[in-house]
Amino acid sequence: MSFNNEIPKKVHKYGNTTVIIHSPLVLMTPEERKQWFDEEWKKGNPILKQIAEAVEDCYRK
Repeated sequence: MSFNNEIPKKVHKYGNTTVIIHSPLVLMTPEERKQWFDEEWKKGNPILKQIAEAVEDCYRK
């Protein structure tokens, strides 16, 4: 197992909860993330669409 190719991560603490995001997106600037998101949305990235739908569902209930 090679640890040199690990996916970058960022850790956030919210009270007693720790959220760890494993994604190359954490290394991007806000502008780069927006560009990535816009490009993937236009391509119809199904995972991105499912995440957006899940977030919308949280606000509907």
